[in-house]
Amino acid sequence: MSAINIKDFGAVGDGIVLDTRAIQAAIDSCTEQGGGTVIVPKGNYLSGTIMLKSNVNLHLEAMGRIISSMDEKHFTPDPNVGTCGLISARHASCVSVTGPGTIDGQGERFLQADDGQGDHVLLPLQDFRPKLVDLEGCTDVLFRDVTLFRASSWCLHMTGCRRVNVQGIKILGQLRGPNNDGIDPDSCSDVHISDCHIEAGDDCIVLKTTKHGAATYGACENITVTNCTMISRSCALKIGTETFADIRNVVFQNCVIRYSNRGMGVWARNGGTIENILFSNIIVQTRLFSDEFEQQRKRKWWGKGEAIFVTAERRREHGFPGIIRNIRFEHILAEAENAVYLEGSEESIIEGISIHGLKLKMRDESGYPGGVFDSNPSYRGVFHHHIPAVFCRYGKRITLKDIDIEWQSPLNKHWSNALYGEHLEQLSLSEFRGGPAITGGTAIELKHADGISVQNSKAEPGTGTFLLLDDVVASGLFLVGNDLQEAEMAVRFADGSSPHYYAAANRLPD
Repeated sequence: MSAINIKDFGAVGDGIVLDTRAIQAAIDSCTEQGGGTVIVPKGNYLSGTIMLKSNVNLHLEAMGRIISSMDEKHFTPDPNVGTCGLISARHASCVSVTGPGTIDGQGERFLQADDGQGDHVLLPLQDFRPKLVDLEGCTDVLFRDVTLFRASSWCLHMTGCRRVNVQGIKILGQLRGPNNDGIDPDSCSDVHISDCHIEAGDDCIVLKTTKHGAATYGACENITVTNCTMISRSCALKIGTETFADIRNVVFQNCVIRYSNRGMGVWARNGGTIENILFSNIIVQTRLFSDEFEQQRKRKWWGKGEAIFVTAERRREHGFPGIIRNIRFEHILAEAENAVYLEGSEESIIEGISIHGLKLKMRDESGYPGGVFDSNPSYRGVFHHHIPAVFCRYGKRITLKDIDIEWQSPLNKHWSNALYGEHLEQLSLSEFRGGPAITGGTAIELKHADGISVQNSKAEPGTGTFLLLDDVVASGLFLVGNDLQEAEMAVRFADGSSPHYYAAANRLPD
């Protein structure tokens, strides 16, 4: 294996002369010699598309910097994505990018100037915004230690790649930049992302199956993400919205999310099945980052400060969104302005969703009005709604265990129940601790539901009614082992009736 320096092939590194040909010549020569390492030494190397080849490690030394050109003619055309990214590869094996150096997308030069006023989206100045890293159909891929800086669009997009390791990289994106994703495994398999720090205007890590990826490579599966820290103006850990094929067998664990618009999210919009997903040991802090219905802004952030967001809904008026099932959230510490949001739809009921070990502090930080949900991209978009701590609609076999809700002053005027649910079947609540936002209100309100189980839960001081039921099948209601003494009323039926329900071994109000 050889070690080749791009300076030996004529690279200048002054940030002015275009060094694409010299860098590519070094890579091609390395390939012809059977593979090895191509060294990017100290310097600023302006470039268009660089195409990685099999058995080549592109190694950026400290102070070595590859800088993206802003001219579209310096980028290689691609029939599927328009143009290749700055660092690209197609159907290569054993490719790697390593070292303490930087790949710089000059993303801030593609956007309106950031005057530091507000936190709204900065609009692009031109249509052409190349991806920073763009791999397709590659096997045995490694990214380690490098800094990916200011991508103008998606930062690290991998389509149909197998056996991928992303270790210890830093992604320093533009927090006000649209489409500024961090890492996008698209129809990939056997991907491991660990020990990374990501700041992104869009999603930090997002798994998807785009139309091209799904048609060519199929499912996205067998993915692990661990030990990462993230900041996002969209969603830090995300699945979807593009779901043209299945996404399955995914683990997110040991991560810290802060100063973000959303924490963890699962979207079904284009068909496909999303299943067998585990989020565990995660600390998340979210807040609103734009006024909900600000009319003068052409682009707005998706999301309204939710720590957890699960949704299966039509993207447009017609079409089947897909299936979401078997999703688990375990050991989550969260601070948020908006609800934990779990919603299917009439045509696609979410099933087998479990939250076990959630401490949620509802905290109004941004000063924006609130009082809305945001299902974008969908035919409903943004809509007004009161804000419970946990919201659930169109779900089956939903389990909420060891949930602790805290409302922090000052209270937002739109905050309501600890739990609000509609159109539910087989809802299980266990060790649920949370009162209403307003003294004398209802802690848990359920409508159009059957198979409700509430066990070992506690009414908090200031609770009016602990459990309010509307169109709930009384024979399917199971209450046992609950401490409801602090509530004014344990259970109330909205129609004024008092059907018999099983209430053995509960501590009831005096």
